[in-house]
Amino acid sequence: MTAAGNQPGPGAKLPGPSSKAPRLREQTVVVWLVVLGGLLITLGTAASIVHDLTNTAHSRFRLRVERLSATALNGLQNGAETLEAARMTIERSARPPADAWRDYALTHDKADASSPVSKIEFLPATALPAAGAVEPAAAPTTTAGDELDGELAAALRRAAQTRRLALAARDAPGLPGTLAPARALVLALPLYMPAAAGSGRAGEDALAGFLLASIDPRRLFEPTGVSERNIDMRIAIGSPPVTVFEAARGAEDGGDTFQQAKTVPFGGAALTFGFASSRDVRAIGAAGPVSAVLAAGLAATVLAALACHWVARRMRAGARDGDAGLNEARLTLMLRASSDAIISVDEAQRIVIFNPAAERVFGVSAMEAIGAPLERFIPERYRAAHAQYVERFGVTGTSERQMGRQKVLCGVRANGEEFPLEASISQIRDGTGKLYTVALRDVTERVRAETMLRHSSEELRELSANLQMLREHEKMRIARELHDDLGQRVAALKMDVSAAQQALRAAAAEDSHTAAALDTLGGMQRLVDLIVASLRRIAADLRPTMLDDLGLVAALDWLTGDFTQRHGIDVDSHVDVGPAVFTDQAATAMFRIVQEALDNVARHADASLVQLRLSTAADCCRLTIADNGRGAAGRRDVQPDTARTFGLIGIRERARTLDGTVAVDTPEHGGFSLTVSFPLHAVIQDEILR
Repeated sequence: MTAAGNQPGPGAKLPGPSSKAPRLREQTVVVWLVVLGGLLITLGTAASIVHDLTNTAHSRFRLRVERLSATALNGLQNGAETLEAARMTIERSARPPADAWRDYALTHDKADASSPVSKIEFLPATALPAAGAVEPAAAPTTTAGDELDGELAAALRRAAQTRRLALAARDAPGLPGTLAPARALVLALPLYMPAAAGSGRAGEDALAGFLLASIDPRRLFEPTGVSERNIDMRIAIGSPPVTVFEAARGAEDGGDTFQQAKTVPFGGAALTFGFASSRDVRAIGAAGPVSAVLAAGLAATVLAALACHWVARRMRAGARDGDAGLNEARLTLMLRASSDAIISVDEAQRIVIFNPAAERVFGVSAMEAIGAPLERFIPERYRAAHAQYVERFGVTGTSERQMGRQKVLCGVRANGEEFPLEASISQIRDGTGKLYTVALRDVTERVRAETMLRHSSEELRELSANLQMLREHEKMRIARELHDDLGQRVAALKMDVSAAQQALRAAAAEDSHTAAALDTLGGMQRLVDLIVASLRRIAADLRPTMLDDLGLVAALDWLTGDFTQRHGIDVDSHVDVGPAVFTDQAATAMFRIVQEALDNVARHADASLVQLRLSTAADCCRLTIADNGRGAAGRRDVQPDTARTFGLIGIRERARTLDGTVAVDTPEHGGFSLTVSFPLHAVIQDEILR
């Protein structure tokens, strides 16, 4: 609580009639200042609420977009797996492909409401028109009898050439809930069968046809039939993207929306997912709080202005009539009109003034409160400190407390309930001694709103940390399966190829066909070597095994060496951690921070040298990555809180999970420096600390 303005000294007298005209002008200015201040406070509070709720809604929108994109990709992958299963069944059958397809279609139930695949068809190879043909071949029909269009025919030719899954779109009737007639997504998988004997191509695979899966775009986003409300969704294919599906779920047209697009390669085509959601105050739930704040603020401002105007009028009437008795009436009116609780006490801390707002706040009538000690409304644990504070304020006349600028205090209602409040204090000396006046404001609702907002931010931060942990676990699982399962199978295949080479090498000189087979096996062995190298690289990018087996220092050494080999940028690495052993969580976080920082250098810095420093002190672990690139567009001391780059945001969130701090600096001469500091107890294993 602070003193409000200059305090009258001992023996100060009230101004006489000659000073009434200036005081009346001052009262008019006060009225306008009250109105202006009330409006500014009201509008500022409403804008702050809208801003906070908008940020929260945007974070939720990004999480929903990630979930929808992952759901759609999983749906497409499920369709591809369905086609792969059908192809394997047909290839194993001894019957002709068309007969094997009919047997498969009769024995497999396709009525799965959770699958995006609405129909599976078989298209014989003879139905595919030759490249460059204007019209398709004779009777080019699918099993459903639909003619091939040019885009689908091109996708089929691409699938036949690559022997891989191809994604395309074809005309289809509009779907319920869409904005325009949609184009159906089609997954095409080529079916190769061994050539018939006597065809001149014995031993080779011949194109027998295609398996086509029609994808219902609605089920890509709603596999369980539960729709995502208030988000417009769009699917486009190709480059430039052509819309094949668009559904409106409540986002309004115009620029006042959250928007996000994500493009991923699938089936040899670029697939773009677009999302939009309204950011109108009603959509983000801000209409109610904003309306309440505006109504309350305007009402308080109007009441305060009317009260000040009424007081000014009464003062002018008193100035004309010279009736000094109106001073008490003016004071009483101001006290009654004030929305803040006002309490005045004498030097003995006995209450002498208790306005109606104080009656409402503390639940005590003025008749009962006047004459009682002020400590009745102060929690017992704060009474001694309050007495010392009032005594010091009475001597110095200055205070550290001012409404809205100090920590929240605590008061006690008549029923014993404690509640938060803000206060400001002033003093004046009259003929009977000092009089202390305190203005109090109940901030229970504001504190509750701040607590809810802080809790919501903490939940979002915990959700982000959990998502990071889930991603790391998934990367670890996939990397292990690639290394342990697929890697071993490819290694076994390489051994089989080598054994076949050894078996055929003895007869290669006498039989030309055997020599050709040896050449083919040599090419297969080289291809297997490339596959093994790719598997190792992909597994290392997902989760290097040495991070789990050898620890952070070895993993960083491998990461810097691989970075230099890939991008040709030298890395000066200096790691000095002594005998410290990092926890699994800390090692993963530091490795990902260094990985993200090096990726940023490769993409944006145009640097030729990177310096990496990792060291530990008595109570701190510090990680620094600096480069000699062009910096951050001339901006100095760019903090992560204002840098709207997701890489730095990710680094900040990873550091925050370990109670770490992030500092970013761009020197004048260029370059970029990122320093992350962790408390040592948060990153080192407990047995090492002991």
